[in-house]
Amino acid sequence: MKRLALLFFALAVLSSPGHAEPTALQSKLEVLSANGSGEAAYHLGMLYHMGLNGTPKDPKKAFGLFKLSAERGDPFGAYKYGCYFDGQGQGIVESDAKTALRWKLIAAEAGYSLAQEDVAKHLFAEGKEAEALRWLERAASQGSPMALGFLGGLYAGIMPPDMPTPKVVKDEAKGWAYLLLSVQEIPEMKSGFEAELAKLSPEVQARAKALTAAWKRQPSALDASEGISAAYKLAGLPVPQE
Repeated sequence: MKRLALLFFALAVLSSPGHAEPTALQSKLEVLSANGSGEAAYHLGMLYHMGLNGTPKDPKKAFGLFKLSAERGDPFGAYKYGCYFDGQGQGIVESDAKTALRWKLIAAEAGYSLAQEDVAKHLFAEGKEAEALRWLERAASQGSPMALGFLGGLYAGIMPPDMPTPKVVKDEAKGWAYLLLSVQEIPEMKSGFEAELAKLSPEVQARAKALTAAWKRQPSALDASEGISAAYKLAGLPVPQE
């Protein structure tokens, strides 16, 4: 009976999430990471960070992998490593705004629009408004709805009264163009903004519409939209179909 009880205990431990067999994706990424790939370390970190694809969620392990990825120069790894110093690493690492900014800047300079938005927030908090606005403009040029919407409200002069407002030269036409671009995929909001724009002078309306029509998204080479599909491609595995 004692041996039988020990056997059942061993089976229970081995079948628990903490001892689950690694998936094919996880195994491939582990090999690539062990061979020095910063990109693989980032994707492996995301598996542990989110608990994706059957990988048990383990923020501490994710943090170590993001650190490894960042130190190897991967911009997405640098961004996530910075995020852990920006509140995501509770219980793992102390928050540190300067360290967060340092690593997120690497991703922002590489062209990651989400990092550019975060860098702008940090710089606004430091009172460096002009520099922060430049980063928001870079994110907006890539089509970031948040950056376009914030800058649109700022230039149009319609920021909420309780929100800190950086000093910019008011430009209603540019502001409304940005606002329209920020909601171009949300029909009900777009129609609402168009109705508000129609209340302005014909000159402002014409210029805003011209700016909107002429605007072209300028994405960077750093594209995070593939998500976990990029991990499968890096591992040389077929991407699962939804």
